[in-house]
Amino acid sequence: MNDFPIPLLCPACQTPLPVTPQAVQLGCDGCGARYPQTLGIPDLRYPHPAPDPAEEAVVARLLEAYDRLEYPDLVALRLRLEPGAEAASEDLMAHITEYVLTQPERGRRMIGMYRTALAETFGLPESCFAFDLGCGSGASLFTLAETYEYVVGLEPSLASLLLARKALETHDITNVRLVQGYGQHIPLPAEQFDYANALNVLEHVFEAEAVLQEIHRILRPGGCFAADSRNRFDLFLPEPHVQIRWVGLLPRRWAAPYVRWRTGLTYDHTHLLSYGDLRRALRNAFGEKFRITFAYPSAYGASERADAWVRTLAGIPLAGRLALQVYPSHLAVARK
Repeated sequence: MNDFPIPLLCPACQTPLPVTPQAVQLGCDGCGARYPQTLGIPDLRYPHPAPDPAEEAVVARLLEAYDRLEYPDLVALRLRLEPGAEAASEDLMAHITEYVLTQPERGRRMIGMYRTALAETFGLPESCFAFDLGCGSGASLFTLAETYEYVVGLEPSLASLLLARKALETHDITNVRLVQGYGQHIPLPAEQFDYANALNVLEHVFEAEAVLQEIHRILRPGGCFAADSRNRFDLFLPEPHVQIRWVGLLPRRWAAPYVRWRTGLTYDHTHLLSYGDLRRALRNAFGEKFRITFAYPSAYGASERADAWVRTLAGIPLAGRLALQVYPSHLAVARK
């Protein structure tokens, strides 16, 4: 997208980058840095990680199959290439596949929840620019592209971004720019966005305070942020990524070995936040302009009757505060 109104910045020196979608790399005129680009997706991760042969092999397979496979088949290929997939049960892999393929409906429900909570708490600003933190394979992007004039999706995994690109391409969506990068160093100018969200992302963020401070930086005054956050101390439901109960109750150093023992899957990219973790990160970024409440069950596919029950619980001062500590997912909204 050559005419995208928000420039990309060199993450090393903050100089605007000349963007050519067809180029295999972008060059910075300020510091001379070079950034690879794949199918128009620039790699602006900073600091740049060491090469990962396993990740590069997955990307190579996806690129080889990109033009000949339809989106569902590309998703299936990506999941088969996931480390540990061969050892995972068929039921678990079916659950993960369904989760990815139903993302447009899931994204619509989730963003509806975000916007409702923002409207109730702060009001919704007039807006045309939206930012999707950790866009993954595109769950939020469909609805954001319908709602906002321009959208940027940031994600560290090129494999996931290739799936997102394929999905957007399949639906002929052209007002979204995909960028490979880290939330700790968002390669975009300050005060550009009216709205930002993080759908099923904060539990994969290992430096939540730094990431939320970056979100605050790129929002315009009055701009809003919304996210859901899987609760580390959930007592009720299985951990959705691996379908095991009470993983978050374990010491963090035990979680990954336990998950591998139970499922065969790796668990190196999940860092569940407690209510206290989330509150501290939001306060450091947004001061007092935030609210944490119960995520609506209907946003995850449950009956709307469950929403009414949760709203009733939230209205009971002591019981609501206690329940929030162990409720499965938190809903966070904030304003700059």
